[in-house]
Amino acid sequence: MLDLVIRGGSVATEFGVFQADIGVEDGRISRVARLVEEPAEKVINAGGKLVIPGGIDGHVHFAMHYSDGIYTADDFYSGTVAAACGGITTIIDFATPEQGQSFIDAFIARRRQADGEVAVDYGLHLSVVSADARRLAELGELYNEHGVASIKVFTAYRRRGLMLDDGAMLDVLREAARLGILVLAHCENEDIINRNVERFLSEGKTGVEYHGLSRPDYVEAEAIRRLSFFAGLTGARLLVVHLSSGMGLEAVRDARRVGVRVYAETCPHYLMFDDSVYRSRDAALYLMSPPLKSTRDRDALWEGVVDGGITVMGSDHACFTARDKRRSEVFTEIPGGVQGTENIIPILYSEGVAKGRLSIERFVALVSANPARLYGLYPRKGAILPGSDADLTIIDPNMKVRLGRDALHSRLDHSIYEGVEVRGYPTEVVSRGRVIVENREFVGQRGWGQYLARRGNPKTVEGL
Repeated sequence: MLDLVIRGGSVATEFGVFQADIGVEDGRISRVARLVEEPAEKVINAGGKLVIPGGIDGHVHFAMHYSDGIYTADDFYSGTVAAACGGITTIIDFATPEQGQSFIDAFIARRRQADGEVAVDYGLHLSVVSADARRLAELGELYNEHGVASIKVFTAYRRRGLMLDDGAMLDVLREAARLGILVLAHCENEDIINRNVERFLSEGKTGVEYHGLSRPDYVEAEAIRRLSFFAGLTGARLLVVHLSSGMGLEAVRDARRVGVRVYAETCPHYLMFDDSVYRSRDAALYLMSPPLKSTRDRDALWEGVVDGGITVMGSDHACFTARDKRRSEVFTEIPGGVQGTENIIPILYSEGVAKGRLSIERFVALVSANPARLYGLYPRKGAILPGSDADLTIIDPNMKVRLGRDALHSRLDHSIYEGVEVRGYPTEVVSRGRVIVENREFVGQRGWGQYLARRGNPKTVEGL
């Protein structure tokens, strides 16, 4: 007897859509066939619905300390419950060392925070905040012993101890290339930002709109071009995270044209909103870095989503309560970040597939298959194949949901998507063969998620 059968659905993968039943045994897919007639302990009728590989959000910040006792509204449990209810079955968070702390110790401490709390499977990137010989040597141990197949670097946030100078950046990229590790990069020019901020503050220009004005599109584009050049020199694989501008996207395209292995991630908020919100009453709620930009930038990002210029969707989920967001009227004192992990699939399906902008195959690639390939999880994740983990998201393409605080499952006390209506929504979600969302409500278990050791595999990213 099978553990689970999903019957009558339209199975959607990066390669096509077809009618099939899916049989599950011991947490893995055992059958994909036109008809699975074997009995099962549980049967889900997916007639009239889409069945896709579970979504992968490779960019979240749960249980993150900002400053002055301020933490994100979501911890590893509430954040992964929200992810699950949005059809996300795998998340990847970050281990960020304190200055002088061993990378190994930071990783182990972060695992202690997550294990026993996460409701879906998870991995960890390491934020590289220093590049002395001892710390660089730890990257190999993290990769070989713990499966940390991706790291993050910053070209900004010097005062927070995150930024690497160009010499350190080159050393990190060389070591990442040697190990086969993917490098995620926050790309903004720190020096230009600081000059702009100092000028605005000296002129008494402290409103939220000046956050965006201090970080124009060329700040992002310049940093992308610089890191892409370094990636080309070293042979490293580079993922530009939270891409926010058309100029930045063009920098990615230019690097790829000359053979640099650079990829791009964008987030649902950059596809939904523009910088006009920074002149609204709730402007502080929309503050994030990089900031929202013009409608022209939003349109350019949609082009990249459609034509492959953008490789993956992530959320950069780092949400703070309305009280924390409104703690000051000075833009430099407002914690940056918004919700998003529960919104990736509904927003991209509704605004992309349902409106005819995006094929179903491209949708699945962006939210599941491409992240699995890029982050070293394919075909365990991101595929509907015999032997793959039974991580499955069932979408009702006709269901309409009005997003907002009452509809979402984050602990956040507000939503930037308040009033936004989407068509097409996850109704059931399966994680390693277990139903964790039923009728849009979480029915899973705290601590069900497992840590995922990952390995870089160049063959899985060919053609991305």
